[in-house]
Amino acid sequence: MDSFDAVDASALRWLRTSENPVVFELRSGDRLLARLTRARHEGTLTHAETSAGRWSLKRVGFLHPRVTMRHADSSAPVARLDIHWRRTVLVVDGKAPYIFERAGLSVPAWRFLSAAGAQLVHIEPVREGRQLVGGTVSVSEGGTKLPELPLLLLVGWYFIMHEWYEDEAIAAGEAILEVSARP
Repeated sequence: MDSFDAVDASALRWLRTSENPVVFELRSGDRLLARLTRARHEGTLTHAETSAGRWSLKRVGFLHPRVTMRHADSSAPVARLDIHWRRTVLVVDGKAPYIFERAGLSVPAWRFLSAAGAQLVHIEPVREGRQLVGGTVSVSEGGTKLPELPLLLLVGWYFIMHEWYEDEAIAAGEAILEVSARP
């Protein structure tokens, strides 16, 4: 894998490269920067990897959900995404919090903002039919200078990926109920 400082951050994209297990890779052109691999089809445990290291991500909680990111060989969290309806915040150890929010109502895109409100990263999912196949990533000039950029991109895509799967499961359940309710 290539280092984030060795590539053009303006040409980033997430691509689904495997179905079983589900794998998404972050690329700049043909250069691989990161990989997210779901541990199992069900559940939220996902393994992340970049040239800088390996981590695990897991979503826990129902009323107050959060995503924790840990080094692969440690139980201590490196980052935590506290998910709230109105304000979701990413806290990376020892750093100012980052705000994670929908970019707008009509587009299913998400963005990270600095604590001061400056946009750092914009991530827009790409689908074929109802399947999530990838995403485009835009990083601001200020975002490219962040040492935490890989963590923002991994946690952000993890969140988007799992939200997408939950929406797909709800839609599939609704379709089954609709068919079974027909006379």
